[in-house]
Amino acid sequence: MKKTWKRAVSVSLAGAVALSVTACGGSAASAQKEAANTPADGKPTITFMAPSFHGTDLKNDKSDEVIKRFEDYTGTHVNWQWESNDTYKEKLGLTLMDKDNMPMVVTASGDLTANVVDAARKGAFWDLTPYLQDKENYKNLSQANPKVLKALTVDGKIIGVYRSRVIGRYGFSYRTDWAEAVGITEEPKTVEDVYNMLYKFTYDDPDGNGVNDTYGLEMTKYTGPLDIIQTWFGCGNEWVEKDGKLVPVHQTEEYKEALKWMKKIYDDGLIRKDWATVDSGTFQDGCKKGEAGAFIDVMDGAKRIWSYYNMNSVKSVTDPSKNASMTLVGPINDRTLANSGFNGYYLITRAGAKTEEEVKNCLHFLDKMCDDEMLVLADYGLEGVTYDLNEAGKVVLRHEMEAQYTPSAGLNQSICYIPNREPKSPALEKDEPMIAQDQAYERNEKVAVYNPALGYLANSEVNAEVGTDIEQIIDDARTQYICGQIDDEGLEAAAKQWMDRGGDRLVEEINQLYQNDTSK
Repeated sequence: MKKTWKRAVSVSLAGAVALSVTACGGSAASAQKEAANTPADGKPTITFMAPSFHGTDLKNDKSDEVIKRFEDYTGTHVNWQWESNDTYKEKLGLTLMDKDNMPMVVTASGDLTANVVDAARKGAFWDLTPYLQDKENYKNLSQANPKVLKALTVDGKIIGVYRSRVIGRYGFSYRTDWAEAVGITEEPKTVEDVYNMLYKFTYDDPDGNGVNDTYGLEMTKYTGPLDIIQTWFGCGNEWVEKDGKLVPVHQTEEYKEALKWMKKIYDDGLIRKDWATVDSGTFQDGCKKGEAGAFIDVMDGAKRIWSYYNMNSVKSVTDPSKNASMTLVGPINDRTLANSGFNGYYLITRAGAKTEEEVKNCLHFLDKMCDDEMLVLADYGLEGVTYDLNEAGKVVLRHEMEAQYTPSAGLNQSICYIPNREPKSPALEKDEPMIAQDQAYERNEKVAVYNPALGYLANSEVNAEVGTDIEQIIDDARTQYICGQIDDEGLEAAAKQWMDRGGDRLVEEINQLYQNDTSK
């Protein structure tokens, strides 16, 4: 008999009312505000600013049902403020300047930025430290990784709740049938193995069409693959600990060795000559279209390429009875790049959430959205519409509509994924690409190279002042060196410019914070 997933019941009216009780003792002003934020059904209302990737967030057919489900389950009404992802950083900057009109919850992307740190030091956000230690009221959020939270700590105060990401997402992948076609029978383990594969993918006609129309590695102006390759040479992740001090990786010999290798694959034609100008939005297209055979980035990107082959019946060049596939290797030289453990975070603003009770309402919502029921709703949608449950009670996705047209489109922008990045029950019925992705994550996590300076950079005044500008100096020089526009002297000149524009002060301050950190 087919199992069915029981719908989540709403929280009791008494519980919802309890969430809306003010902690300020009942002044007339606060009472009026609480009344405005608490509709007749007793559910408090929070305001939430989040990025919109498609413009269809919770606006599709059956989205009303999704809204009712998450509001009933969390006991919370949400007034969404959707902002286009293309201009989200600019909008966030403007929002932080408008101190009297901030939403209660503001989503920030990436890692801590200088403007967020500056706003935090001016008291724009609530200190979430005591709340995230409250296991009784926030059973999910209280399981946040302390090492990850360190990167969201400003002057000893945790100012945000992170959106969890797999730490070992990055690694090396390649098209399996191309490797078979050029006689490669084992997965590459060293940089020499990788070079050999890229060379054969470029010059040994892996697609068998007799035309010189392939290249080894897919690259665009998105330089994430270069950061990953660097770790293979042992230079670290942005910063590295050497002899008890933290050193920027571009000051190491291993970094220079990595750049020479990257320049060689460029000079030897193993990547396209115009890679530095190719739109990053087309990343993965080279592998999907059969132009490139290797892919260095997130393992889920390689999984999506493999899924594309299956969905579009792209046939193997060695066995046309089967679809092409990807081999997800992960580390090379037993190393790969670790990320920060999060991608974006939620700030609770003092201008929006004016009382402690409103802070609790926001955290209650974020915590409940991490439950299995809400993870399923946000990531898989509605049973019978975007997924079904098989006889084993597992989720089987329908793939009948693109993500932006699903009823729950956009809802996952409100999920921290703490402590789980996917629901345990009902679990997803995974296909071969998904299983390979999870296995690669596991391999990566064991050897992923962390950035030891991440928490200190967030608290560095020098980094807030000059960090973005001087980082660009090194990034530009790296690209120019690989493409032959500058030589070793030009590279050294860029490194000196980095020091002169504040890098010397940054190294000094980061190491002072490092030495003073008693928790390391």
